[in-house]
Amino acid sequence: MHPFADVFDAATVVALAEPQVHARGEGYRRNGRVGPLTVRDGRLEATVRGTMPYVVELWAERGKPRWSCTCPAAEDGSFCKHCTAVALSMGSDDSPLVVPPLAPLARLVRAQASASGRRVDPAPAEDLASFVEELAQDRLARIVLDHAATDWRLRERLLAEARAARGDGPDMGAWRRRIDNAFAPYGDFVTYREAHGWADGVKDVIDALADLCDAGQHDAAARLAEHAHRRADKAIDYVDDSDGWLSDISLRLSEVHHRACVEGRPDPVELAARLVDMELTSELDGFYRAAAEYAEVLGEAGLAAYRERLEPQWKRIGHGAGDWSDNAFAVRQAMAGWAIGTGDPDALIEVHGRDRIGPGSVLEIALALDAAGRSDEAMAWARRGIAEHGDTQWQAGDLREFLAGALRGRGEAQAAVELFWHAFVSHPSLATYRRLLDEAAEPRSGADNPEQPDNPEQPDNPEQPDNPACWQQRCEQELRNRLSRLDGRVPGDRGASNAAVPRAAEALVEILAYEGRVEAAWNAATVHGCAERMWMTLARAREKTHPSDAMDVYEPRVLELINQKKTHAYQPAVDLMERIRHLADAANEPDRFRSLLERVRTEHRAKRNLKKLLDAKGW
Repeated sequence: MHPFADVFDAATVVALAEPQVHARGEGYRRNGRVGPLTVRDGRLEATVRGTMPYVVELWAERGKPRWSCTCPAAEDGSFCKHCTAVALSMGSDDSPLVVPPLAPLARLVRAQASASGRRVDPAPAEDLASFVEELAQDRLARIVLDHAATDWRLRERLLAEARAARGDGPDMGAWRRRIDNAFAPYGDFVTYREAHGWADGVKDVIDALADLCDAGQHDAAARLAEHAHRRADKAIDYVDDSDGWLSDISLRLSEVHHRACVEGRPDPVELAARLVDMELTSELDGFYRAAAEYAEVLGEAGLAAYRERLEPQWKRIGHGAGDWSDNAFAVRQAMAGWAIGTGDPDALIEVHGRDRIGPGSVLEIALALDAAGRSDEAMAWARRGIAEHGDTQWQAGDLREFLAGALRGRGEAQAAVELFWHAFVSHPSLATYRRLLDEAAEPRSGADNPEQPDNPEQPDNPEQPDNPACWQQRCEQELRNRLSRLDGRVPGDRGASNAAVPRAAEALVEILAYEGRVEAAWNAATVHGCAERMWMTLARAREKTHPSDAMDVYEPRVLELINQKKTHAYQPAVDLMERIRHLADAANEPDRFRSLLERVRTEHRAKRNLKKLLDAKGW
């Protein structure tokens, strides 16, 4: 265990970091972005590679956690994702610290216990189980009935089990009314403020449908889930779904429905007809490509009935690019789901082959062929897809990953690297650069060059084409060559819009900063331009050594924030002015801050909220 592991334990880190920050920090740790942990002067230090390398320090004062990071997000004292990544790296070397999800109350209790030095024991579940098992039957029955009188879900669960024991089903009419009431709007429309509470009420009913499954009422649960899903579709017209509640409801209903069908095993032909109807008439995605999801339940008879049910509409939508209406799209996706459900790659080729084949469809075909043991055909399709769509970086990304994996599996590692080199050339960016280097760093089996087997003792040679350092140089040279061909037509103006900055310039500056070459990144930005966010990042990284340059970046940003004429932008502007004041003093240029302050007060004297913030600073 590393020093301070007790101070920065799992519960403490969860309490210190916001949930999203914690998740991103865990991702940084898992992806190997945390450098070696070292202890200096009683502090744990590590470098974390983010937009650029950031230095994190963790230490303890009187048993309490303290931290610092050189990233902008930590300037206000926040426990940033880089601090989180380092803290999570302090588990044992062979067992990295993994933080299980904690309920908010449990998280708070454990954090408070950690801060006070107390130990919180787990709930005595075993004691409770023993007590209930020994409780007299009449006493237990009274407790359950008393609770059922006020808990409708418990009452319905008990009734469902009682009816199942008699061979009866639940009262379907009463259940449909309950579902209808849950989906009913508050008045004519469910507003954004009301949507959360409305969705909670619907989810209670969905949980009750899951209880029906637990009680063995599978057919009823499936049919009621279908009824509820139709109500969810209608709710699109009267619910403000800005936060995506209906998509979540659709997903949860489909999960309950699938479970009910897997456990209840309904008639496959009848189920096929119901699924086709649900898929083709729903705007929500809960039953998207249902045949693929339900293939095991449908079996051969159900899948055949599914295809037969779709066939008339499949013939009507025609061939090629013809009909792209919503119904035609739904029919195409339903047929693709059927083809995937059959496990027959040729069926999938038949379905996709009627239309223009995009990279996603090509990938589906390649995966199906590979799963069927037809790897040569799978690779041929993947190569075709890359040849036709390789320039569409994001759409073809998964297809490229599939082909690269297939090439590696065949010992053609260098060909896999070339795939990502072409991706970088088509779309130069920090993301494509990093993916290329990751591929170049993949362990080689020696199959590319059988006469030169791997030798882990041999040092890296940057001249070798399979060495990451070689690809670093090639990427940088590619970008500089592109920029040299622009003949200075795009100046490195810090006031230029992001759209005016060449893609190659943005990529070059981000890559140099990522590699820790801050001065080279600054010089490239000065000559060729870069995005505003990178100017701010580079300025912060060079504040101590080049305060005047940093102020050159910050001053126009202050004016830009104030010119937004939005009160919430005034505080960041004033905070940035405070930074400029310190930098001006450090550079022995106090007049520079006074000049900026005078300009702000003169040009924006009508902004009373801004004036209050300046007055509070005593300026």
